[in-house]
Amino acid sequence: MATLLVNAGQAICSGRFIGATPSQAEPKNIGIGSGAGTTGATDTTLFTEYTTGTWAGYARTANAGTQVTGTNPNDTYQVQGTFTAGAAQTVTNAGCFDAASAGNMLVKGDFTGVVLANGDSIQITIKLRFA
Repeated sequence: MATLLVNAGQAICSGRFIGATPSQAEPKNIGIGSGAGTTGATDTTLFTEYTTGTWAGYARTANAGTQVTGTNPNDTYQVQGTFTAGAAQTVTNAGCFDAASAGNMLVKGDFTGVVLANGDSIQITIKLRFA
């Protein structure tokens, strides 16, 4: 299992520091996937992102990013999104993007599959701490 600030995410961060636009839009869109694999620094997509099928009303969640406290006040960027399964599904990875579709990935994480029954929800919290 791995969770990484991927290479494209590093470019998003440095671009936002200098005010570059529009390619460095706020990465506030969370997506989830079902495929197998281990996150790598060069990844730009999720493993089999859920974009159609049995996810009722599926879309990446668009959320307001917030600053939260990790070790020091406001040292962590946080985005949360909730997904509800329209049928039995297994979620194995999640990521945060700067666009509602396609776009650039900030952070990606893979994990042991979370099995959802029809109607179950999963909340994904992405935190990027500057320590």
